[in-house]
Amino acid sequence: MRSLVDQRGFTLLELVVVMGILSGFLLMLVQFLDSGVQLFSEGENGQALADRAEAARTAVDRELRSLRGPGLDFEDGKQSERLLAQMLPLGLPQRSEPGAPQGLVLRAAVQLSPQHEERIRHDAMLLRAITELGPKVSTDELAARARELERKLPLRGTGRLLLLPWPKTADQSILELRIARFLPDQLVQIGEGDAIDPFSVMVPGGPEWPALALFTSTEVLVDDVLHFELRFWSQNTQSFDDNGDKGPERVWDSARAGWLSDTAMPPVFRLDRDPQSLDNPTDDVYPHAIRVIIVVASDERQTPEGLLARELEVDAQSLLLLNGERFPGATDGGFVKVEGEWLRYAQRIGDELTGLHRGQRGTRAVMHAPAARCRVGRTVEFTVSLAHAKDNWNG
Repeated sequence: MRSLVDQRGFTLLELVVVMGILSGFLLMLVQFLDSGVQLFSEGENGQALADRAEAARTAVDRELRSLRGPGLDFEDGKQSERLLAQMLPLGLPQRSEPGAPQGLVLRAAVQLSPQHEERIRHDAMLLRAITELGPKVSTDELAARARELERKLPLRGTGRLLLLPWPKTADQSILELRIARFLPDQLVQIGEGDAIDPFSVMVPGGPEWPALALFTSTEVLVDDVLHFELRFWSQNTQSFDDNGDKGPERVWDSARAGWLSDTAMPPVFRLDRDPQSLDNPTDDVYPHAIRVIIVVASDERQTPEGLLARELEVDAQSLLLLNGERFPGATDGGFVKVEGEWLRYAQRIGDELTGLHRGQRGTRAVMHAPAARCRVGRTVEFTVSLAHAKDNWNG
């Protein structure tokens, strides 16, 4: 009888061994499924980021290809089509601290499609009608006057463009690229009964054109941007990547009016002249091409690309990441944005980014607390050639 019982059952040791094997198998299966789900999620997020980066490239490329250059005929004492690119404090505050983060503000003459021009014209004439008739006018009278003004203003196919990055978060880590289009002679309403020419203001954001009035004139072109940069190919440029005399211009003023010559407020425009050049169209100069660099942020709802494992001091030359093996930046160096500061690192060794260069890309070095978010995003870089390039003919 005992032998029959022994043949039908399992010993405790056998049960433990079998359960151990099953547990190990299940653990391997869970890990396999988890890694598969993780890879699928990372691939899906990467594709979404690539799609957003391509959309950003298409939008900015379309706007820059509409830039207009100088006309064939010059009229003494009158500006030609002006291209002005300035580095100004982000958010355009009236007062900013020295070394405050900066962004590129572009103002330029452009070709306008009939659809864009009709919409701009309608809004501009409606505003003019309100100014003429007063706020107590009826809706019907206002609409009738706006239509009358529109009939007197034919479509011309030309206009002016404003393009600038604007802080979206308090720490200025995430930006939005905003755009506004104007008619060639359109004025912008500033306060009660005041209007200005937005392209005659030397520094947007000041008393002449306050930041709030400027912001309300714009709309979002590209959302969730980490960085926006333009580099201009001049007659002296030999490489877009050269940082010396043979490199590109970081700012531009086709009128060469002396606005970008102050060495105390770099970068300067090396072809700039003096205020007398503002109304001298014969010495205007335009770039041959524009290199565009846009860094698009990953979705904020996804797992952070990186987090600081410890405090990062202002003068620190290395930083420690939490789980650096999952950091998407290149191991042989690149850029990383910690909150609102851009840093360039030489290499990643395990969890550590070494060889830091602080305050890059128009930002400044500041202290960052543990668990601060580190961003890499997706970089889009392309070149727009300009058919209307004009060299410095007059030396």
